Amino acid sequence: MRPGVEVTELASGLRVASELRPDVHGVALGAWVRVGSRDEAAPVAGVSHLLEHLLFRGTDRHDAMAIAEAFDRFGSDLQAATSREETDLHARVLSEHVPLALDIMGSMVARPGFHDVEAEREVVLEELALYDDTPDDLVHDVLGELLFPEQAIGRPIAGRAGTVGALDEDALRAHHARHYAGDQVVVAAAGPLEHDRLVALVEAAFDGLAPGAARERPPAVAATGSRAFVARDLEQTHIAIGGRGIGRTDERRFALAVLDQILGGGASSRLWQEIREQRGLVYSVYSYVTYYQETGQVGLALGTRTENLAEALGVAAAEIHDLADGRFRDGEVERARDNLKARLLLTMDSTVARMGRLGRHLVSDVPLMEDDEVARRIDAVTEADVRDLAAELFAPDALCVAGIGPDEAAFEAALGAFREPVGGAA
Repeated sequence: MRPGVEVTELASGLRVASELRPDVHGVALGAWVRVGSRDEAAPVAGVSHLLEHLLFRGTDRHDAMAIAEAFDRFGSDLQAATSREETDLHARVLSEHVPLALDIMGSMVARPGFHDVEAEREVVLEELALYDDTPDDLVHDVLGELLFPEQAIGRPIAGRAGTVGALDEDALRAHHARHYAGDQVVVAAAGPLEHDRLVALVEAAFDGLAPGAARERPPAVAATGSRAFVARDLEQTHIAIGGRGIGRTDERRFALAVLDQILGGGASSRLWQEIREQRGLVYSVYSYVTYYQETGQVGLALGTRTENLAEALGVAAAEIHDLADGRFRDGEVERARDNLKARLLLTMDSTVARMGRLGRHLVSDVPLMEDDEVARRIDAVTEADVRDLAAELFAPDALCVAGIGPDEAAFEAALGAFREPVGGAA
C-alpha cells in the first residue's frame, strides 16, 4: 500500500479509499462499479452504458436539474464512463462542496430514479449513430468482434441500436439490482480530506446498497488470424490490428508497456517515425495495450489512402519482425523506460490521477504499488523481455485485422505485405 493511502470496508462490502493531500485546494472524488459490457447477456447488450446515462436523470434525493446545477455551482463537471469491466463516476470539487457532491454521487449509484428512459435512450442512439459515422473509432469495434467472437468482451461497449432500442425499465432495474451491490462498489478520494470523515460521508451518501457477491466472469478466448472488411465510401482505409494480450496482474505488464512505447507509443516510436515521419504515409499511427481481468489486447491502428496501404502495413510488419528478432536501436529501451517513469511521476502530481488509480486498482483487485516500486519494475525490463513479448504477442500471422474503406481488394492485397514481411525495416 502506498504511504498516505487508507482503505476501509463498510458493512455492505463497499470499500472506501483515500489519499490525503493537504497541499491542494480540490478533492478528487470517484465511484467505481464492477460491471461493464463484458457482464451483459447478448439480448441486453448496452444496458450498462444506458444505465450509466440514466444515473444523471435523477434520484430519490436529487432531480436531474439539481444535479446539473450543483456541479455547475461547484465549478466542476461530473463525468461518467462505461468500459468492458467497470462503470465509474468522477469529479473534482473544493473541500467545502464534498458533502453535497458525495450525497449526489451516492444517490446516483445507490438510488437512481430510472426517470426519462425513452429520452435518454434516444441520446444513446444518437451517440451510436455518431460513432458509426467515425470510421477510425468504428474499426476497433469490428476488430473486437473478430478477436473475441461471440463473446460479450468483444461486443461494442455501448451495444447496438437493436438491443438498446429494446431495453425497458424492468431490464435496467434488474441490471442495477444484480450488479450495483456493496461489494462491487469502490469510492475513492484524493486531496485535503481526512479518511474518517470520508468514510462517514460515504456511509450516509451510499445508503441502500445491499451486500452482494461478485460474479465470476467466463474466461475470454481470443481468435487468431481472422480478418474483416467493411466497405465505405471514404478517402482513407482505416486499419486496426490486434491480438491476445495479458491480464492486468501479469508480471510482464511492465515489459509490455516498454514494448508498446517503442513500437508506437510516442513521437520517437518506430511506427510514428518510419510510417509517418520518414515516408509520409499516414496522419496518425499508434500502438496500444488494453488490460482485462485475466487477458488483454495488443494492437496498432492507422489510416491511409488506398495507394499507400500495402507499404504502410509492410513497414509495420517489418518493425514488429525486427523487435521479435531482438534488433534494437541504440538507447531505445532506455528511452522507453525513462518515458514511462517520467509520465508516471508527472501524472501523479494530479489528485484526479491519484484518485483514479486508487479506484481502478481496488475495483479490479490489483495490488497498489508505491511509485518507487513501479519505477523499479520498469527499470528492470530488459531487451530480452521486450523481444520475447513481441515474438509471442505480435506474430503477424496470428493477429486479427479489421478494415473500413473503399477498396476491399486493396485491403486483401495489403494483408500479404503484413502477414509475410520481407527482411527488417529500412
